[in-house]
Amino acid sequence: MPPAEAPPRPDRTAAAPRRTVVIRGQVAPPPRPYAATSARRRPPRRTSERIAGTRPDRAALWAVMMGVFLIMVAVLTAHGA
Repeated sequence: MPPAEAPPRPDRTAAAPRRTVVIRGQVAPPPRPYAATSARRRPPRRTSERIAGTRPDRAALWAVMMGVFLIMVAVLTAHGA
């Protein structure tokens, strides 16, 4: 049996040019600002509130509570010294 002939290969040099893809950035439009809900937003924090972070009265409360706890631990662990 004679070998089967392979079909002729297409000439790659004569093919159509390759298609290129151009990346142009973001396809979706940018999100719209929340103009309708701006009236319901909280006012921006003042500079003093941003710098201080926590409220000083709450920090003082934690310090007092920790002091009371440490005194209780010292009293409870004192072995009659």
